[in-house]
Amino acid sequence: IGILSQTLEDYMKNDTKYEGYQSYIMSSYVKYIEAQGARVVPIIYGEPKNTTLFKVAHVDGVLFPGGDGDDVDIGRIVFDEIIKQNDQGHYYPAWGTCLGYENMIAYTADEGFGSWGIYDYHAVSLPLTFLKKPEDTKMFKGLGKYAYEFAKNNFTYNSHHYGIAPETFKTDAGLAKFWDVTSESFMPNGTAFTASIEAKNYPIFGTQFHPEKPSELWTDGLNINHSWESIELQEHFSRLLVEMARTNKNSFGDFETTQQYEISNYKVIQSGDQADVYVFA
Repeated sequence: IGILSQTLEDYMKNDTKYEGYQSYIMSSYVKYIEAQGARVVPIIYGEPKNTTLFKVAHVDGVLFPGGDGDDVDIGRIVFDEIIKQNDQGHYYPAWGTCLGYENMIAYTADEGFGSWGIYDYHAVSLPLTFLKKPEDTKMFKGLGKYAYEFAKNNFTYNSHHYGIAPETFKTDAGLAKFWDVTSESFMPNGTAFTASIEAKNYPIFGTQFHPEKPSELWTDGLNINHSWESIELQEHFSRLLVEMARTNKNSFGDFETTQQYEISNYKVIQSGDQADVYVFA
């Protein structure tokens, strides 16, 4: 699975231990994918476009992660290639989380980044309100009746500045054509924001919430729901991505060749609230 890196966040730029590095990936995303038996290849901000396309041609799926950096341009290259591959009959899954999900919206909306709104809500776990029956969706149906536990409990971890109104998926022709909204959540004032989406005609999914955090981020004070039920339910999404990726027959080749591209080749730095992050020069 490829995971995109993004530019350093502001606090990182002012910390000398990040000197010489220009992008990062939170290890919570890496661990979340590796727990399902997949290996991770970083798609690195600033690398040549042909290197990015080479990686996309050899991994079996891509995760567009959250964060507070910039990966818009490299993300667009990867997203467009995934669409192209699927249009050519090559099954190729992708998942976007928080910023990654928001960028996917911008790539497919007629209004681009104008489709976003301000939904400033941090360090909170929320329930979902389903807009489609879970059993009628691609992203929740594998959970069966247990999907409804998301509506009964504060399981989904949110920390975001931007978001997308559910109505925008009706008023923006690009979004209406590409996506189905599967659930929403609510701000403290009762305003709804879109919580999860799935593409109508592609194996592409997105969530405003962070399904990786319950099992993979244990720093204090973030109000992440670490209950066993929360962890079990949200591991469903990484399992789904990896399961879909297993139908993709891309490969770098043997172990020695593949190992050259794996994320284990890169440095890890302890970063505070985000725990450890992989960094890239």
